[in-house]
Amino acid sequence: MKRGNILVEQVTKEGLLIEGYDESLSPSEIYNRISKYFPNISKAEADPRVLIGNHKGHKFAIRCKNVTYLGNPHPHFKKRIQISDDLYDFYHLALSLNAKPILLGIYNYGTNTIFVDFKIDTYIEKKAHNSSAHIYVSDLIAATEEGYFQKVDYFGNTVTAIRPDIINVYLDEFFYADETSKRPGEANKSLGFTDPALKRIITYARAFKRDIVPKVKTFFEYEKTIWKGIECYKEMITANYRNKYQPEWVGFFLEYEFEKYLKNNKLNYLITYAQDKKKGGIDLDLYFPTIESYGDLKAHSEESRGIQGNDWDTIMHIINGQDEKSHVYYIVCEHSTEKDSLHNYEVTKFWNAAQGKTNLMSYSARMKNRVQLKRVYMLDINYSNREYLTKFKQGLNSNGKPREPKIMIEQDNLQHFIVDQIEL
Repeated sequence: MKRGNILVEQVTKEGLLIEGYDESLSPSEIYNRISKYFPNISKAEADPRVLIGNHKGHKFAIRCKNVTYLGNPHPHFKKRIQISDDLYDFYHLALSLNAKPILLGIYNYGTNTIFVDFKIDTYIEKKAHNSSAHIYVSDLIAATEEGYFQKVDYFGNTVTAIRPDIINVYLDEFFYADETSKRPGEANKSLGFTDPALKRIITYARAFKRDIVPKVKTFFEYEKTIWKGIECYKEMITANYRNKYQPEWVGFFLEYEFEKYLKNNKLNYLITYAQDKKKGGIDLDLYFPTIESYGDLKAHSEESRGIQGNDWDTIMHIINGQDEKSHVYYIVCEHSTEKDSLHNYEVTKFWNAAQGKTNLMSYSARMKNRVQLKRVYMLDINYSNREYLTKFKQGLNSNGKPREPKIMIEQDNLQHFIVDQIEL
């Protein structure tokens, strides 16, 4: 194993973000790691760097590279694999062996291993030899915590990060899943976007900024900026709030506080809760009656490189460009986070005890202890900026299949959506 010489962001097996040096595995270490987790691995006779496997009668070929820091002057959250000149040779060798090619990255830090599939068709089409395929540290955190993370970014690149214990799920999807890698901008591509429609969206954005943004600013002006988990749980429990025992308490406490504010100030004519989880319903938290538009209230950690949004199909159905209501407004509260592991798991123990659980350490690896509110973004997601959305899947459903895709707004593309911003 070889270590890097620059302190950059790393991800522990518990999903914690820390500073550390990159760890690059040797070819023999990569082979041993892949042999351990992928089925029926052997080296190709024509090129021992190419690893051949078989999953339920389907043959695949792997060309694997280390996932490491992109390098100065890039931000410390950006990592990549270096795509070498032999990409085309590997691709055609795999096809000649009737094997489906996989351009694989391996991220290793301490006891944490994450595999990353950089969908090879994307890079073959772009003739990207001698270049890099990128992934964010936040994507690695999502895969570490949830087991499975997939996104299609603004450039049409499909990246799938997989924890080793989810390899069989990944291979099932790799061989059998329906097409899930359309470029974000291809949804509703056949719908025209006329100048009148653009003018309507601009008009509605102005109405949102004029009537609704000031009320949101007033809420955050009087809201305390440091939230402690135990205090927030106690307040929601005392009020018998419907989401009082949710493990991801920050977003639900934000919802609890915002609901109180709307009710106490009689603002439901401007902003109301309208979530409809029934099949075919609009599963978004907020509705803005005066502009007849949906929206959502989000808590977002500043450590994350993307704002995770709602169901992809739901959003694309709304922002179809056909009328003046073809957009969704997000109110996003960004915060810094302290994990409960840094505070002797006090929130974890309180949360479990409050529900009468015998295991007081349930959810301990992911529980937040406290947050500090930093800023608020008001975002307009519409037909004209939809191409800047990332499409992602994260985690598995109860049936063991990856969850349905959602939208994400990468930090680098945030400027395409901002209506207003508040520093707290």
